[in-house]
Amino acid sequence: MGKNPRNKVGIKDILEVLRYLISPIFYKELFYRLGYFVHDHVAPISKMHIAGNPRIHPTASLRCGENIYLGLNSHINQFCCIWASPSSKIILGDNLLMGPGVKIFSSNHGTDTGVAMNVQDFKEKDIVIGNDVWIGANCVILSGVTIGDGAVIAAGAVVTKDIPPYTIAGGVPAKVIKQRK
Repeated sequence: MGKNPRNKVGIKDILEVLRYLISPIFYKELFYRLGYFVHDHVAPISKMHIAGNPRIHPTASLRCGENIYLGLNSHINQFCCIWASPSSKIILGDNLLMGPGVKIFSSNHGTDTGVAMNVQDFKEKDIVIGNDVWIGANCVILSGVTIGDGAVIAAGAVVTKDIPPYTIAGGVPAKVIKQRK
């Protein structure tokens, strides 16, 4: 088998890597990403109210950790966003299971006319999710919602209103599909 010249690492390649490693741009980018990670992942977790034995994926994004309450044995999967706000809480029950990409927001922008969208006041309301709830992948749960114990939320649902206990809900907006047996 012949040699492939593309697989050779030459002195120019090594010098290029070294040049990049001593570049201030490299360190600026490194510290920016590290700061973002600490802001989005480490700091909020340290402020959360955690009952015990949680599983929080490193890619989960959290805001206002002091207003997030996580029950026993709950699982926050990869790429989930749990964004509490300064004046509203997110309360997550025991044995909660979240699929990847779940988004939970306890605030929402206003939609008043005559005021630019980017300066609208936030509307903040608590979110309460009961015990033994399964939230499927890529669901969105909006402010003011209560999801009862034992509920199942189908993947991709957008929950805008309360979901009763022991029901299966899905759709956009989420509606009760049936009772759990």
